[in-house]
Order: sequence, then structure tokens, then C-alpha cells
Amino acid sequence: MKDLTNEQLCKLAQAGDKQAVSLLIEANLPFVRKVANQIVGNPVRQEHLSTCGVGFDDLVQAGSIGLWRAIDGYRQFEEVQFLTYAAPAVKRSMSDLIRQYSRDTVWQLRHDKANAWKIIYLDEDLDDTEDDTVETLISSPCAKLPEQIYIEQETAAELHEAMDALPDRENVYVQYRFGFADGKDHPLTETAQYFHLTESRAKSVERSALKLLRQELLFEVPERAYAKAEDNLTRKLVAADELHAVELRLKSQRKRGRKITVAVYKYLADCGGKWGALSYNFKDDTTEILLLAEWDTILSHRFAMRAVEHFRIHHNDKLPDKIVLTFIGPEQRSRRYDNKFEAGN
Repeated sequence: MKDLTNEQLCKLAQAGDKQAVSLLIEANLPFVRKVANQIVGNPVRQEHLSTCGVGFDDLVQAGSIGLWRAIDGYRQFEEVQFLTYAAPAVKRSMSDLIRQYSRDTVWQLRHDKANAWKIIYLDEDLDDTEDDTVETLISSPCAKLPEQIYIEQETAAELHEAMDALPDRENVYVQYRFGFADGKDHPLTETAQYFHLTESRAKSVERSALKLLRQELLFEVPERAYAKAEDNLTRKLVAADELHAVELRLKSQRKRGRKITVAVYKYLADCGGKWGALSYNFKDDTTEILLLAEWDTILSHRFAMRAVEHFRIHHNDKLPDKIVLTFIGPEQRSRRYDNKFEAGN
């Protein structure tokens, strides 16, 4: 029987001959040892195998198991030699062994007198605690980092904010085309049929929608976020009495042709109280206080005057719907001067 080929021995082994199984494994043991030597002789893996506690004999044993498992799957009619068929199974069995040892143990270098590696088991308790083990320190490769989750949430929020700013036609089209409505992307042809459009018309709507969406994502959304952050900072500084703020909101405007002649703004002093009103005449370059806001006075009306100053400088600019203006009052200048003087002494 020793004169039989691998293929003949494999056929007998598949028929239940245990002696043929032993002879087949023994005959191919030099190949298993060769593969184990290649792994152990790899300088990159030597230290890793030593740390995990995997030796040459362990790899040979694992390779022999892989060789034994390959017997049942081999088919002679495929005209492939048995060893060619079994080689991947041998290597895979060795790799599985190394991977299993790597999962069961973690290691770390402890700088002691011997400066040696020490194996730390996953179920080992941490210091004097009973509930926490070494395993609790190992992060899951599938778990997302907090910053990743935050970025994804912020990106999704910005995308939905930008889509809300689209016209109804483009918004509905994008929702259906890219699967925001049902979680499934729809091809251009199907989308065109769904909205009873020709493909060329659907392409035109899509180009328009994506152009508007890019504009929102690149410019409008960041500007709104910046303005919101600036408003929040202004409110905090006003609450801390570090500065004053005037909020202006466009109430109405009159035009002659295409030119704006008069604009009426509501104004709010220091982010609270009752609103006042200002009227700016573009033709005469004059401002009239229609109603004083709360915290403003007839004598100083400094909040209204801050708004007047702004109109005088920016009277040729486009009229925004909302403006927030800040300034430092005399009492704040005095306090800052006193603090600076005390620091100098």
C-alpha cells in the first residue's frame, strides 16, 4: 500500500480505510512541515507567534488536520493532484490556529527589570475590580468612534436642511431619484416615467436640483450655521455685559420702479424687551426713529443710533432681512480700562 499514489490512497480513505488515511497524512507530512517552516521562518511573524505561544509543532498538527479535512472534498475526476487540492486547506488551518490564539490573548510590553513580554488573558481582572476585565479595554472593530457618529449626523442634518431649501419640484424629484423617500435609488428612466417626464426633461430637472443642492451645501448652509453660532456668541456676551447688541429685521419697504426708496426695520435692544422701529429714506439719506425699543431712551437712544450709523455706511448695499450689530458702551470701556490699569500695576 505504501507504493500507492496520493490519489489512490485518497480514494481508499474516502471508502473508509483508516490505514490509507494514516499513510496519506504521513506521505505528505514533509509538505506540511515545509509550510510550517515558511511561517515560523518569517521574521515579521516570529515575534507574534512567540507572544501567542504558537510553536512549530502546533502548526504541523494544525496542517495535518487541514490535510485530513481535505480528503472528503477531493474528487479525482477533476484531474487535479491531491496535494495541489489540499495545500490551501493546510495553510488555512494553520492561519486559523494563529488567529484563534490571537483572539484569546492580548499582549503588552511592561517595562520591568526583565523588560519582557507578558501574556495577558482577556478574562483577567483589572487591578482590584471584580466587574471589569481586560476584554473591556479592547474596542470593537465594528464600533464607530464618537466623532464619526457626530460627523455622520451633522452631514445628514446639513443635507436635509439643504434639501428643504430646494423648490418643491426639485425636492420631490431628488427624494425619489436618490432613495430618500423609500431607501432605494431609482434609475433615471424609471424616475422620468414616475414623474411623466421625458428623459431629457428629467435630466434637466436633475441638473437644476443638484446645482441648487451644491449651492446650499457649499455656501448657504455654512453661512446659516456661522450666523447662528455668531448670534449665540453675541447673546452670551450680552448676557455677561461684555457688549451691547442691536437686532434689525426688515418689516417693509417702498419702491419706485426697481429702486428701494424707504425701508422700515424693527429693532431690538440687547436681545430682549419690546421691539422698536426705524425708517430709512434712501433718497434723502435720513433715518427716522418711529418707535423706541425697550432699554433705549429719548436722551441717548444709543441702540437706535448704532443702527443709524450702519445705514449711513451701508446705504448702497443690498437690504438683508436680518442684521445683528454690536457695540461697546462707555461703562464697558471704563471697566476694561480699569482692569487693564490694575493688571499693569
